[in-house]
Amino acid sequence: MIWFYSKQGFIALIFDTHDSKNAYLVMPDEGPNLSFLPNLASISWPHHSRPNFTRRSVGTGFELTLSEGQHNSLERLLREFERVMISLKLQDQWFLAAGTLVGSLRHHEIIPWDDDVDVCVDLRHRKSIQSALQNLPPEFRTYAQSGRDKLFFRPIIENETVNSSTIGSFNYSHVPWAWPFVDILYFRRTGNDTAVEVMWESKEYDLKQVFPVMYRPFGQHWYPAPRNPVSLLSTYYSSSKHLCMSTAYSHAAERSIPSSSVPCSSLFNQHAFVQRCPVAGYKRTWERLQFCDEHLVDGSGRSMHKIRTLLDPVEIESSFFAAKHASFSCL
Repeated sequence: MIWFYSKQGFIALIFDTHDSKNAYLVMPDEGPNLSFLPNLASISWPHHSRPNFTRRSVGTGFELTLSEGQHNSLERLLREFERVMISLKLQDQWFLAAGTLVGSLRHHEIIPWDDDVDVCVDLRHRKSIQSALQNLPPEFRTYAQSGRDKLFFRPIIENETVNSSTIGSFNYSHVPWAWPFVDILYFRRTGNDTAVEVMWESKEYDLKQVFPVMYRPFGQHWYPAPRNPVSLLSTYYSSSKHLCMSTAYSHAAERSIPSSSVPCSSLFNQHAFVQRCPVAGYKRTWERLQFCDEHLVDGSGRSMHKIRTLLDPVEIESSFFAAKHASFSCL
């Protein structure tokens, strides 16, 4: 079935399970096809009153951490990374990871109190990716650590005038990279369907939950994500899947900071949260995946927008990495 998105929602045009799959299935050498997927820039999003930071500042608790410029810098870096992966015909070999994937599931964007973006790729592609990153225009820089790479902007000089809308990355005095940055994590295969994260080998991946990767919303763009994101994150964050946790590490300062955890429902008046609703009348479409209407719900229980995705039915019903507002109903 081919799906066309209009103001009235998704319209079924032709019964063809292969084409229905292709709307969300990530292809190696192309980005998301907006002829089938909704244009995320055309729907309603929360209006964030972002802090008036000009350079690095350490956020506290569950408050917004990024200025407008810092947030937009991360968006531009992620789009540039995606452009590189498409050019390498590896668009279907990477995915949103760690806290960034949590943000996609729970907020449809970066976690409001997070301050970096995480992606993950098979270690066997690292050399190709590093080579491509090193050949980017001079406005971009990269740094290789032992188990991950960083993509950031050429650092802004210390005496340059900046404001809260400035796009760019800022130097540290104690490490050789700059922030904001995209963290490029790598996994190493340990079996046909198993892998561990190179940086933290305690983080294990069931690759059947990852591949083939599917498109998910993250801000106003669709990016590759694991096919079973809730299941994958339930293992990755086994102790916090019911809770919202403030960051324990400030990437802006590159140091640990005090962290706390609260029920996500206690943050309804501060931030919008996603609630997942099964789509009535549609059977499973492919590989046990089913259409899901994901509503971004504000503090009053109102749906700010609805985005249709593909998820396993068990994950649609799961309470993990979601927050149920008492005033919102899927019906």
